[in-house]
Amino acid sequence: MATTLTAATMTITITESINLNGSAQGASNTQTIASVNEISKRIVAVPTSEVVIVSFGTVVAPGTFVEGDVRYIRITNKDNTNHVYLVFKNEYGHECCMKLDKYQSFIYNADQASGVIDTMLANQVALGFTEATGDTADGSDDVTNITANGAIIPGLRYTHDNAQPVANSSVGAVTGAANGVSAATAHTLVTRNASTGAESVANIASHTSGSSDTNGTSTYAAGFGDLVEITAEADTGTISVEVFVAST
Repeated sequence: MATTLTAATMTITITESINLNGSAQGASNTQTIASVNEISKRIVAVPTSEVVIVSFGTVVAPGTFVEGDVRYIRITNKDNTNHVYLVFKNEYGHECCMKLDKYQSFIYNADQASGVIDTMLANQVALGFTEATGDTADGSDDVTNITANGAIIPGLRYTHDNAQPVANSSVGAVTGAANGVSAATAHTLVTRNASTGAESVANIASHTSGSSDTNGTSTYAAGFGDLVEITAEADTGTISVEVFVAST
């Protein structure tokens, strides 16, 4: 038995229309997403306490979408008076919060090849910085001897001035960090599969030899984690939001 559903191309058009001093100053931008075969559109009653409105994982489950298949997410506040708070959470337990006022819409931009995998990271401090005491060694996936840098969290992209770690490696497990934000003394290096988000050890020896380095300069840049959950909380009284998710 085979599905009778045929995937289709979805068209998204965002239009701003305004005339100032007799001249049109608006704009219109259109995007098409091919091979969409799953649509979910629902109205959710959001109370004044935090509730999950959509989740993402590796398999389909109640209220959960396959993270690698999602291509478009829109959340619209249907209330005519009050705002709602949207909290976006990634796989590392990091969160960011956005205020969505009356009538407004928030579009979460999924990757058009890998969905919501590697699309979100948040930290209490800057996501880009250098650290000048980390040691690297041949045959190891560890960066050690970090002098209590509280900015290091899983998911940050990693490069080094002397040792040459595997291209596109990032911070994996962090030693000495509580809840991913306090002082780190060491961390592993990993690479992530672009389609599945699966992590693999980034062993320095697999990329180059002679790469041991003491007190070298490590550069950390904004990296990404998988979006795993969106929650909502109304400001005053229960309000309605429209949640629209498109997947391939």
